[in-house]
Parts: sequence; C-alpha cells; structure tokens
Amino acid sequence: MFTLAGHQNLGLQAALGSFTALYGAGFSRPDRARLLPLVAAGLLLAAALGVVCAGNEWLTSACLILVSGLASVLVLGFRLGPPGPLMFVLVAAVSGHIAAPAALGGAAQPGLRLLALLASGAALAYLVVVAPLALPGRSRSPAVGLGVLFPRFLLDAGARAVALRVVAAVLLDSLISQPLGAHRTYWVIIATMAVLQSSQSRRLTSIRAVHRVAGTLLGIGVFEVLLLARPAGIWLVGLLMLLQGITEMVVARNYALALLFITPMALMNSTAGHATETLVQVTVQGRILDSLLGAGIAMGVFWLGEGVLYLRAAKNR
Repeated sequence: MFTLAGHQNLGLQAALGSFTALYGAGFSRPDRARLLPLVAAGLLLAAALGVVCAGNEWLTSACLILVSGLASVLVLGFRLGPPGPLMFVLVAAVSGHIAAPAALGGAAQPGLRLLALLASGAALAYLVVVAPLALPGRSRSPAVGLGVLFPRFLLDAGARAVALRVVAAVLLDSLISQPLGAHRTYWVIIATMAVLQSSQSRRLTSIRAVHRVAGTLLGIGVFEVLLLARPAGIWLVGLLMLLQGITEMVVARNYALALLFITPMALMNSTAGHATETLVQVTVQGRILDSLLGAGIAMGVFWLGEGVLYLRAAKNR
C-alpha cells in the first residue's frame, strides 16, 4: 500500500516483514496462526538489533554474529524448518544497511520508521496466511500438518555442531571480508549462513554450497533483467508478491530454485534508492564476489570441523 501511494522505498522496507509468511509451510494453517506471531517478533527483534548497531561497522558485525547464533540455536532447537535462521540474519543485515549513515555506505533512513514498516508488513503477511480460517467451514476442519508445533527444545549433537560452525564462520566473515575486498560483509555472512545452517552432512553441505552460488548468480541475472524494466508502483507490488509467492512454494523443495527469487527480493530492498547505473556494479561485482567468498569460508569452516571430529574420534578409539 505504501508503494501504491507513491512511497516505493517505504513499500520495500515493509516487504521485509513479509518474510514472516515463509515459515511454517509444513504446518497446518491453525498451527501457523499460532507460530507466525513469534516469527514476526523474532524478525522485528533482529531488525531492531540491526538498526541499533548500524552506526558502527564493528557493532554491525557483532550484531550479525549474535543474531546468527540466537537464530540458529532457536530454529534448530525447535525444528522450525525452512528457510531456517537465514531470514532473521537477512532482515538484521538489510535493516542495518538501510539505517546506516551514508558515510558507511548505508541509506541513512530513520530506524524507528523502518521498524514500524516491517511490523506492518509482518502483520499483513500474517493476515494473508490466516485469512482462509475465516471462511465458512475452515475453522471446523481438522488440523492436519506435517510438522509438530512447539516440540520440546532439543539441541542434539548434530544441531550443536551446525550452530557452532555457523557462529565460527560468521565471526570469520566479519574479520576477513573487508581485507579480502568484499563489497558487503553482510552478503558474505548470508552466503555462509545459507550453506551451513541446515545440515552436518558432508554431501548435503557441499551440494548446498553449489546451490548457494548457482542460485545467487542466476538470481542476480533475474534482478538485472527486472531492473531494466524499472518496476514501480503497482507493478513493483505485483512483482514482489509474485517473487514472495513462488519462494514460499519452492523453498522447502529446492533451495537453489528458491534463491532465484529470494536474491532479487533481497536486492530490491537493500538497493532501494540507489541510482540505476550504480546497481550493475553493486550486484555483479559485489554480490558474485561476496557469494563466492561466503561459500568458500563456509566450506573451509565445515571441513575444518570435520577434521576436528575425525581426530577426536580417532583419539577415543
């Protein structure tokens, strides 16, 4: 509605809250009605931390380390499922970029307004998800879901390993991204999170790294094509709705395919207000390098962790 009123930047900021609707796809709709307010609160908290820390690069890095750790522990411990901790880190990162001063490369937008817009986007997303429950007969339908809502918190050995690797890799991202020439540290962190967040399997993690890079590169291509059309107003609203809907349908089935739509959504939010001619350099030279760097760091941390586990097991034999 903000975009339709002529405030495109405000509409894109509100769209951050719509990530709420991506969670709980494996639950029944009544269960999602109980779950999504907590997801929205988590996204709002992540955004608030991003805004509070936006004035300092080191504070921003500390914020993303904290958010990645908390999100990993909670999402893995309660088996929330796709899209995992990633969206909480993405929201914290993009919110920090939007609120950061121009001297740090940010958009210098008011932080409190951003939080209010995100909350309104989350509320709208929630209403869209639960609206069918108001239809005649839906409230009396048996709740059949694939997931177990609010299971006993359990952070087993596998989940602990994943969470520790995520935090270690995000810390490493923060320390070495800029010296290695990364365009945006938070893009590196998001790439790392995407690779490590879901599994301790060697095969699945390696596949996920390939998916992350391939999906991001193709997603950048989609963004560049969409940028040529200069979407605005109702066309931009329709485009964001389309990308969001497709993402929700495919994220639990094929991560690389989901990134084809998540990437342009994220880029539309983080680059809002920039001149069109600068976006080619930002997305192509920046996002590709950062995705490759993030995936590389993730795999380095993963295989280092595997080596430590192997040596420990060999010592205990």
